[in-house]
Amino acid sequence: MQEFNDALRVQNYYPMLAHCSMPATFAFLKEDECEALANADTISSAAKNAIKRISAAMQPFRGKHFISTDFAAPTDSPRFLSSKRGAVVSAESAWYSLTGSRKIRELASAGQVQCVCVRPFRVFDIPREFRLFIRDGVLIAMSQRHLIRHFRRLEGRRDIYWSLAQSFYQENKSSFPLKTFCADIYITSRRRVLVLDLNPWGDPTDPLMYLDWNREEPQPIGCLLVPAPQTLSGEIQVSF
Repeated sequence: MQEFNDALRVQNYYPMLAHCSMPATFAFLKEDECEALANADTISSAAKNAIKRISAAMQPFRGKHFISTDFAAPTDSPRFLSSKRGAVVSAESAWYSLTGSRKIRELASAGQVQCVCVRPFRVFDIPREFRLFIRDGVLIAMSQRHLIRHFRRLEGRRDIYWSLAQSFYQENKSSFPLKTFCADIYITSRRRVLVLDLNPWGDPTDPLMYLDWNREEPQPIGCLLVPAPQTLSGEIQVSF
């Protein structure tokens, strides 16, 4: 089990970053409710009490919700792996999503779950999701978040998005809890930067296009994108 930094619990950093994050509420779980979560329990009184607590946290938001715990969302649950993309409508479905996630159950077993974070569910435009890499208080790079393919439209916006990220970090630098970390962000159609999550620097965080946590760069390296596919020309010979 990895080392955890309490500064990266969503309930701890959110108050300082609420102005640039999605709206959120929190359901704080009692010890027996965390045990129920670790045991994938959906029928005990502890589980039912947790569901009631989550239901109360959902009240400010209508429609679909997105849920996570202190350090992670249940991205390995069947609901995330289906076409629902993690969206839940009821507190019961939220609890089933959490208990259906091996990752969340292991975190609960290790004592690393204190709350359930509830946000309105939103469908994001994948090419506008990025990961920022901040080391010693300096934004040194940002990477395309989803490496599924090259997005040609990003090439023309690379410098614009990098400039937006730089300005955003400088304006909000004092609000972040650490000097070395990674931040997942979303750039809206109106070019507003939203913080989606904070992650530790290094494993198990995916370095994406940054590639190597140990690389030393004397200057910030800008916005890193999946390169365009190469077209081969001329006579090509293949031997076996």
